[in-house]
Amino acid sequence: MSTTPGYADQARKRTLFRVLGVVFMGTALLLMGLAIADFVHAFNADDFDTQPTKFWYFFVALPFFAVGGGCLNAGFIGAAARYGAGETMPVVKDSASYLSDGRGILGVGRTADEGSAASTATGPFCSRCGVRNDDSAKFCDACGSALG
Repeated sequence: MSTTPGYADQARKRTLFRVLGVVFMGTALLLMGLAIADFVHAFNADDFDTQPTKFWYFFVALPFFAVGGGCLNAGFIGAAARYGAGETMPVVKDSASYLSDGRGILGVGRTADEGSAASTATGPFCSRCGVRNDDSAKFCDACGSALG
């Protein structure tokens, strides 16, 4: 059993979704362009009997847009999630620190150490509870979870 999250060939699937998304969106744009060109040509014709005949291309293009958008979303969702987390988490951490006078909320935004044992610690913070531990600690002094 793999400890790495996701699929074994996730990079290949992500690339496939991105390529399919571009192909479907390009097809949709081409069909819509042909429909619009036919519509404009019919109304710019000298005789008034000319009717647009390819207007239905526009409606055929709509499912291509939907499928292409879904594929692009699947192909870029990891990058979008990482960008969103990178933009929002520092603000959440600062806000939690400010609102709780440095004690943090559920370990997020903790800047003030509590207790005599924690105040002398110079090691890593626990990712589960936020307590600062000794440099040599393998497990958290407060909750017992493994320090990574």
